[in-house]
Amino acid sequence: MFSIVVFLTYLIFLPIQILTIDIIEQNFSNSIEKLLLIKDNLYLGTSHSLHRLSSLTLNQTLNTFEFDDNTHLKILLSLPNEQILLCGTSNQGLCQIIDQNFNIIVNSSLPIVANDPINSTIALIIPEKDLIYFGVTYTNEGIQRWQIPSISGRSLNLSRFMKIVSINDNDEMISRDDLALRFMSRQQTTFIVQYIYSFYTKNYIYFITNQPYDLGHTNFLTKIVRFCRDSTYSIIRTYTEIPLVCVNSEWILKTADISSDKNNKQILIGHFTRKDGTGGTNICSWNIENDIDQAFEDNYRTCYSMGNGQRGLAFIKPNEPCRKDETWSIPMNNDNICPWIISDRLPYPVGGATPVIGRTLYENLMESSTVLKMYSFDSLTKLVFQGLTNGTFKLGLFDFGKNINWFYSYQLSSQLPILSDVIYDKKLATFFLASGSKIYRLSFSSDCTSRLSCDECLSSSNNPLCGWCTINERCTLVNDCPSNSWQQESNQCTHIVNVHPLKASVDHSQWINLTLSKLPQLEHNEIYQCIFMDKIMSANTQAIKLDHNRLSCPTPSNKNLQLHKGTPSTVRLSVVKWPSNTSIATVPEFTFYNCSSYFSCATCRAQIGCQWCSQRCSSMCTESITQCPIANLLDPSNIFLESSQSASIPFKFDSIQFDNPIECRLNETIHGLINSDGVCQISKVPEIISQNEEKIILSLYQNDILIGMPMEMFIYRCNLYDSCDQCNSRSKCSWCQGQCSSKLINKCLTNEQCTSVYIKDFSPKIISIYGQTLIRIFLNEDLKESIKEILLADIPCVLINSSNVIQCQAQSSNSSRKGRISIRFSNSIYILSKDIIEYRQSSIVSINPTIAYQFGGQIFHIHGENLFIGNEQRIFIGNYPCKKIKQTLRNSLSCHLPSISPGMYNITIKIDDQMINTEQKLKITPNPIVQDIDPTISFASGGRLITVRGMYFESIQIITVKFSYKKWNAKLRINSNDLISTDDGLISSFYFRTPGIPSTSDEFPLPPMDVNFSLDFDDSIISLPNLIQFRYIPDVLLNVSSTPQTLPYTGEELKLQVENLTEAASMTDIQLFIGCSECKLRTFTSKGITCQPPAKLSINPAIILNNQQRQDDCTLFNSSIGPIRFRIGYREYLIGYLSYTRSLSSKYSLMTIIALISTSCLVTIALLSLSLYLFYKYRKTKSVTNSLTLRKNTEQNEKQCWSTDTSASTGPYYQVYEQVSCLSSHENTLTRGTLLSSCPYHQEKRITPPIMEQLQMSLSFLTTLSVDNEQLKKLLLFTEPTFSSIHYRPSMELFYDLLHMEPFSQAFIEKLIENNSLDLIQAYVYLFRYTPSNFHSFNSFFQFFSTLFLQNKNDLIHKFHFFDDFLRILIDSIDSSPCDEILQRSSRSISSSTLLLYNLQYHSYQLTIDYENFLRFHLPVLDCDTINQVKQKIIRYLNSYENTYRLIEYDQLDLLLPSLSHCTCVYQIPMIKNYLINSTIYCQKKSLNRNEKNVYSYHLCSDNQMNNDRKLMEEKLVENKNRLQQILIYFYQQIANGLDLFDIWTNDFKCDLLFQQYIRLVSELIRRLNRLMLCRSTCPIIESCLNVVADGLEFIFDTKTDFSPDIEFLFAEEKKHFASVEKTNFHIRSSNQYNPQLSSKDIRSLVLDDDQAIECLYKLYQFYELNCEPINQHIGENHVSVLLPIHHLLVRIRQLLQSDKQTLI
Repeated sequence: MFSIVVFLTYLIFLPIQILTIDIIEQNFSNSIEKLLLIKDNLYLGTSHSLHRLSSLTLNQTLNTFEFDDNTHLKILLSLPNEQILLCGTSNQGLCQIIDQNFNIIVNSSLPIVANDPINSTIALIIPEKDLIYFGVTYTNEGIQRWQIPSISGRSLNLSRFMKIVSINDNDEMISRDDLALRFMSRQQTTFIVQYIYSFYTKNYIYFITNQPYDLGHTNFLTKIVRFCRDSTYSIIRTYTEIPLVCVNSEWILKTADISSDKNNKQILIGHFTRKDGTGGTNICSWNIENDIDQAFEDNYRTCYSMGNGQRGLAFIKPNEPCRKDETWSIPMNNDNICPWIISDRLPYPVGGATPVIGRTLYENLMESSTVLKMYSFDSLTKLVFQGLTNGTFKLGLFDFGKNINWFYSYQLSSQLPILSDVIYDKKLATFFLASGSKIYRLSFSSDCTSRLSCDECLSSSNNPLCGWCTINERCTLVNDCPSNSWQQESNQCTHIVNVHPLKASVDHSQWINLTLSKLPQLEHNEIYQCIFMDKIMSANTQAIKLDHNRLSCPTPSNKNLQLHKGTPSTVRLSVVKWPSNTSIATVPEFTFYNCSSYFSCATCRAQIGCQWCSQRCSSMCTESITQCPIANLLDPSNIFLESSQSASIPFKFDSIQFDNPIECRLNETIHGLINSDGVCQISKVPEIISQNEEKIILSLYQNDILIGMPMEMFIYRCNLYDSCDQCNSRSKCSWCQGQCSSKLINKCLTNEQCTSVYIKDFSPKIISIYGQTLIRIFLNEDLKESIKEILLADIPCVLINSSNVIQCQAQSSNSSRKGRISIRFSNSIYILSKDIIEYRQSSIVSINPTIAYQFGGQIFHIHGENLFIGNEQRIFIGNYPCKKIKQTLRNSLSCHLPSISPGMYNITIKIDDQMINTEQKLKITPNPIVQDIDPTISFASGGRLITVRGMYFESIQIITVKFSYKKWNAKLRINSNDLISTDDGLISSFYFRTPGIPSTSDEFPLPPMDVNFSLDFDDSIISLPNLIQFRYIPDVLLNVSSTPQTLPYTGEELKLQVENLTEAASMTDIQLFIGCSECKLRTFTSKGITCQPPAKLSINPAIILNNQQRQDDCTLFNSSIGPIRFRIGYREYLIGYLSYTRSLSSKYSLMTIIALISTSCLVTIALLSLSLYLFYKYRKTKSVTNSLTLRKNTEQNEKQCWSTDTSASTGPYYQVYEQVSCLSSHENTLTRGTLLSSCPYHQEKRITPPIMEQLQMSLSFLTTLSVDNEQLKKLLLFTEPTFSSIHYRPSMELFYDLLHMEPFSQAFIEKLIENNSLDLIQAYVYLFRYTPSNFHSFNSFFQFFSTLFLQNKNDLIHKFHFFDDFLRILIDSIDSSPCDEILQRSSRSISSSTLLLYNLQYHSYQLTIDYENFLRFHLPVLDCDTINQVKQKIIRYLNSYENTYRLIEYDQLDLLLPSLSHCTCVYQIPMIKNYLINSTIYCQKKSLNRNEKNVYSYHLCSDNQMNNDRKLMEEKLVENKNRLQQILIYFYQQIANGLDLFDIWTNDFKCDLLFQQYIRLVSELIRRLNRLMLCRSTCPIIESCLNVVADGLEFIFDTKTDFSPDIEFLFAEEKKHFASVEKTNFHIRSSNQYNPQLSSKDIRSLVLDDDQAIECLYKLYQFYELNCEPINQHIGENHVSVLLPIHHLLVRIRQLLQSDKQTLI
C-alpha cells in the first residue's frame, strides 16, 4: 500500500455560492474493487488484499488480509452479526466468513461465484432466514462451472455454510427441486446473463439482468426477474421475467438503487447507458407495486387467463404453449399471487414480452456514468449521488417531481471512473467512494458548522444538507438537531442588506456601517459586537446602534489581526449579541489589506489603496507621487546561474540615486554588491543535488529598501541535463561522450552531434553472468537512426528490436561486474544511461522444506545468492512447475508446490533460459493419514494429554488442532519439531493437551458435552474437519481441608485413595510434587495412587521468572517442610505438607529404638484398657435420646468433612488420605486422616501465579491501589485539609464563578504562571480538574491528572492494574524481610535512604487468622514483625486475595490477640516472637472509627548498631535490586511500548507527543503512586523505592541528567538493554473513550463539595488581591466590556468577606 495520506479542503465555486467539503484521500498499489462500512471501520478490497481503515482518518488499523495472486473480489458484505462475507475468484470462486479482525470463521468447500474479473456475481441477504441469494454469470474457466446455478439460495448457517437450501432441509443432496435455477446444459455456455442488481419486498425476490431476449435472439436488453420469497417454493416454479425499458430499447442498465416515495412506497431507480458503448446517461424510476408487480400480474394473466402464446424462457426449460385456467379469470385482490402460480396444471416458468417502461428523471446524452445512488434526506426529498467515468461526482435533490436538481459537482484527482460501491454515512454527512486505486472520504459537516448565522446558513449557503437549529442557534446537519427545531426556511432569518466599506486597511481603524433587514432586541446587559474571523484569527469590536436597523463598528487594531504579510486577507464579518454569543447575521467576505507589509515602491503601488510615502508603504499619504525606482536584467538570459560557481549579473536601472550602495541577495541569504558598472557580483551560487533548474529569488536593496520587484532565477548543474539540446542551451555546458558536463572540466576532443534523445529507464537492472537475458531500454522518444553498438558495462548486447523501446540480448560475462549502458548510433550520436546495470553470479544454498506431501499447496523456499534477478525466475520440481510467490528479497525465492506423485525430485531454477541446479532433492510423500486419536475425553479445565498417531506426518510443517462448539473456537499449533516418528519413518505421532472450555453461559452449556475436533495441516492446505467428537466432563473436586495436615517423612510410599479417577485421567495427566521435586508415581488404578517421595527436600532456589514453581513452593519458609501439591491437567491443589525432620534412628541405636517401641506398646495397651472401661461406664449413664443425638451429630460432622457421595456431580470425586507404611496391607492402612480436627467450612486454596504472570493479570478490582475520586485527588494534594470553610464558602463560591469567566480566567492564569508558585498552580488544577482544556499552559502531569476524572472507574481499574501489580510485587519483596518501623528501613529496600544494613537473625512462621468468624487463612509472617506490621499484612492479604470490592484501610480493622498470662502487648515488646506461634489471631471490622495510639512499633536496631559501610551498602542495594531485575525490565518495557492509561492525555490536548515528555510524565506518576494506597500510603520505604524506580526510568531513557551515584550503578545494565528503543516512532495504543463531559452545574457541585476546594479558592483569591492591578489591566486591554461585571462580582465578594470580619493577607 502506498501510505501517503492527503487531507485537503476544497472550495468549489458554484453559480450560487462557495461550498466547503473536507476530503481525505489515500492511494493504494492496486485498483479498489469493493467497499464496506461497519460502524467505525471501513473495509476496502483490492485485487490482492483486504484492508481495514478508520472511517474518520482512513488510516490502516489492522494488518492487511492478503489473497492469492490475481484474486478479484466479487462479494464483500456485512452479515447481521457484523461478520464479513467475502467471495473472490481464487480457487474457482470460494466464499468465506471472517470476523472484523480478519480471523477466518468458515470457508466454503465448493465454488460459489464467478471465477474471473469480468463476469458478474451479485448477492442478496435475507436476514431472518439466515439465507443468501446469488446471481452468477457462467464462465468458461474451470472444470466445475457447470455445477454452479445461475441463481441459488444458500445457507449462512456455519454448519451448512453455502449449501443450497433444499425444500426438504434434511436432504443433503442438491436436487432439481430446490432453491436453485439452472439453465439447460446445452444453453448454459452460450446464453450469457449478466446480473446487475437485486432486492426484495415482502413477498418477492427480484434480480435485474442484461441478457438476450430468449433463445435465437441476439438483441441484448435489460430484464427484471422475480420469484417468490417463500423458500418452500422452488425458484423455477415461480420464476418469471419481463423487459425493463428506460426511454427505448437502445439503453441498458448500468446500476440501480431502491428508494421510497412520499407515500412510503418502494421506488426502483435505474441508471441506463447506451448498449453500443457510446456513453450517455438516462435515469428512470418505477413504482415497484403499481408498475412492476402489476406488469408481472398482467403477464401471468395473458398466459393463464387467456392462454395466448408461448410461455417462453426456453433457455431454462423447453418452450410450451400457455394454458388457460379458470382460477385466473377472477380478480385476486391480493398483493401476493404466489399461491395462484403454484399449480401442476399450469406451465412454468413464464416469460413476458411486454416491457414495463419507466419515468425519465434525468437525461444527458453527453456524459457517461458509472454509478447512481439515492439516499433518504427527509420525508419529501432524496439525495442523489451520480459518479461519472472521468472521476466527477454530482449531488442532487429529488423531490419526486419530474427532475433531479443538481447542486454540486467535483472532479476527483484520480480522473478515473468512480466505483459503484458508494457509501453514505448520513449521521456524519460523509461519502466514501473509490476511483482507480484511490479511496476518498468526503465530509460536508464542516460546511454547516462553519456558517455562524441563520442568514449565512440558509440564504447564503448552497448546501441543502444544512439547516438552522433554533434550539441552540447553530447551523447543523439534520441529525445534530431535534427534528422540530431544525428549519430550512430562510424567511425567518435576519439579513445584512448593505455593508460599507467592504475593504479596510489594517494601518488605522475604520468604521464599518451595516444595514440589516431587522435588528433583534438586546436582553439585559447585552451589547452588539462585530467579530472578524477566519480559520486562524478572531478579533471583535463593540458595535454602536445608529437606528432601528443600522449598526456601526470599528475595525480591530493591527496587533489583533494576524494577517498574512503581502496579500489581502478575506475574513468573515459576523454581528452577534454578547455575552450570549448569539449570531445575528454574517458577511461572508470582508477584506483587510496591509500596506505596511510591502517593502518596495513597486509592490506597494501594485496594491489598491496603498501609496509609497516617506520610504514606506501606507494607506494614507500627503506627499506628492514620484516614480518608483526600477531595476531590470540587462540580458534576460542571465536568469540561469551555474551551481557552485561565481556569477556576474548585469542590470539596468531607472529613477534611482546611486548615493548609497546597492546590495543584491539570493533568497535573502547570499549577499553580493552592485559595482559601478551595474553588475551584481555573487561569489558562489548555492549547490543543487538532484533537481535541475531549481528556482531562487534575486532581490535588490538600497538602505534595506527593496528596489523594484523580486526576480526569479534558476540554478542549473550541467551533469543533470539528460539530452544534448538541453545541455547546449546553457552557455557554460557542453555535450561529450553521451553526457553533459561543465566546460570548466570538459576534456572532450571531438564534436559530437547533438540529440534530444536519452535513456529514460531500462530493465532489468541485475542480470546473470551467463547472459541470455532480454534487456529492454526505454528512450524518451523514437529515434529513426540505426544502432551500431550497445554495451552493458562494456559487454556487448545483441540487438533484437529497435524503436523507442530497444530490446537486446545480453551476452555472458566472465565475472561479476557493473557499469552503465551505452548506445552508439550510426550518425555518431552516443548516449549513456544514468543508472547502473550489474552482472551477478547466482547459486542455490539451501531448500526448505526437504519433505512435502502429495497434495501440494505448501510454500517451498529456496535460499541462495542473487536468485531474484533478470526478467523471469521459474522454479521446477522435477518437470513440475512451481507457482512462484511475489518476491521482495534478492537472495530467496518462494512458490506454492503443485500436486506431485510421491518420489524424489530435483530442484531447478530457470533465470532467463539459464538453468541453475542443486544437489539437494525434495522428497514427496503421500498425504498425511490420521489413524488414531486417544483419548477423546477431557476435563472442562483442559490439560488432558492427547496422542494423535498416523502416517506421513514428517512432511508437515505446521499442524493446527481445532476445537469448536457453536461460536467458541480454540486452536493449538504443533510444529514439525514436535513430531515423533518410528525408525522406518512410516508411523508418526504428536502430543498436545486439551484447552479448557468457557465457563457456563446462555450459549455454553454445563459439561458433560461434546465438541467438534478437526486438524489442519499447513494453514488449511489439507483439512480433516470434524474427525471426532471430543467429550468434556466436569472438573474434579477435591475435598481438601483449609488447614492442610503435616505428615512426617518415613521413606515409604505416599498413598492416596482416589475414586473413579481413571474415567477422566491417565498417569501422564497426574503429577505429585513434594516442594520443587516430583513424587514419582508408582501405581495408578481406579482405587488409588502411590508415589515415592524424594529422599531429601530441595532448598529454596533464587527466584526464577516464568518458572512454574514459586519461591515458597520448595520449602515452607526455608524450613524442612515441603508442600504436597496434586496436579491434574492444568489444575493444582495443595493437599498437605511433608516434614523431613530427622528420625530417631539417626540419634539412637537399634536396641534403644526396640526398647522404646516395646515400652510404648505396653503403655498403649494399658491406656486402651483403661479407656474402654471408662467409656462403657460413662455410656450406661446416658439416655437413649442423648446417645442417638450424639451419633447423629457425629455422622453429620463426619460426612461434612469426608463425604464420598458423588451423586451431586457428574465428574469423579477425590478423597485425600494420609501417608502409611507400605509394609501394611493396602485395605487396612488407607484410613482417613484429616488435616484438621474439624471442618467448619470449605475453601479452595488460592494458587498464586508466577511473578511475570502476576504482572499481566487483569482482575476486576485493584489489590493495592484505590482509584476512587477522593483517592485520585491525593495525587495532587496529599495533605489532609484543616481549613474551616463555614465563613468563606459564600464568597469563595462567587470567586469560583468569577474564575469561570473566560477573560478573567485568561488574565488570572497568565499571572499565575508568571508567578510560578507550585502551591497555587496545584490549587487551580484541583479546582478545574474536570475541565482539562484549561491546563494547556501547565506541565503535562497536571494535564494528565485532570483526564483521570473523565474516565469511568472500570476503565481506570483496568488501566491502573499494571501499576497496581508492580506495586504489589514491590511491597511483597519489602515485607519478606525485616523492617524497622521506627527508623523506617528495610533489609530489602532498593534505596540507600531506607536500607536496613544490619545482620538480624529471624525466622518465618505461619499464623492462623480468623476474620469475622467466617474466613480462616494462614498468613506468613516474620518473628521480628511487630503487631502493627502483622496488622498491615492481614489487611494486605484481605485486599489482595479476598475480593472485598472495597479496600480495607488500617483504621477499619481490630486485632484480638490471644490472652496470655505471661505477656500482654501493652507492657512487653510487641513482637511476634513474644507470643505463642500456634495462637489464632482474631480480626474484625471496627464498628466505629476511633483514634488509637500506636504502641505496636519497635526498634529492630538502634542507629549506632547500623552498618554504614558504603561498599557493603552498594552490594546490598545491588542484591536487592537484582531480585527485581526481570520485573523492572518488564515494567520498563511496557512503559516504553506506550501505556493505555496515557492515551487520553495525548488525544485530548492535541500535542505532538514526545517520548521524553511521556517518560517524565510516567516517572512523576510513579513517584506519587503510594498516595493512592489506602494502607501505608505514608510509608517512607515504599515511597523511597518508588523514587528509585522513577529515577531509574528517567536515567535509562535520558530524560534528565542529574542523578545520584546509586541510580547510575544500579541501572547501568538496563540502560544498555533499552539503548535500541526506537523513540521517534513512539505512539500510544488507542483505548477506551472517556466519559461524556459533565454539565457545568454538575461540575460546580462536585468541585465545591469539600472544604479543600474552598481553601484552594481562598489561596487563589489572596493571590488575586495581591496582583489585582496587572490582572485588571490585562482584562481592560483585551476585554474592556467585561470589566464592569467583574467589578460587580468582586465588590460582592469583598462585602461577604467583610461581613464575616475576615482579614485579608
